[in-house]
Amino acid sequence: MTLLTVDELKHQPEYQALTRARARITWILSAAVILVYFALILLIAFTPESLGRPLGDGVTSIGIALGLGVILFCFVITGIYVYYANHVLEPLTRAVVQKVEHAS
Repeated sequence: MTLLTVDELKHQPEYQALTRARARITWILSAAVILVYFALILLIAFTPESLGRPLGDGVTSIGIALGLGVILFCFVITGIYVYYANHVLEPLTRAVVQKVEHAS
């Protein structure tokens, strides 16, 4: 019964595919959230008067709507990550676990 060392595990194609897939989704989703958040911050910094205008004839301002939009965007990003984790990362994780179990 032989166990895989950490170095051996890191060189397994299944493990490398898992780490690449996890890094890819992490960078893409993080960049999307940062981009949206900083876009709102830049709007606040450079055009605060436009964010204070009401939407239509109501009392809710454009800034409140955009702030809520950022929050909803983060919920969508979370959903995308959960879907990706369930359909891509989890099968890759199972493959790595099977490889380790078969090696022992």
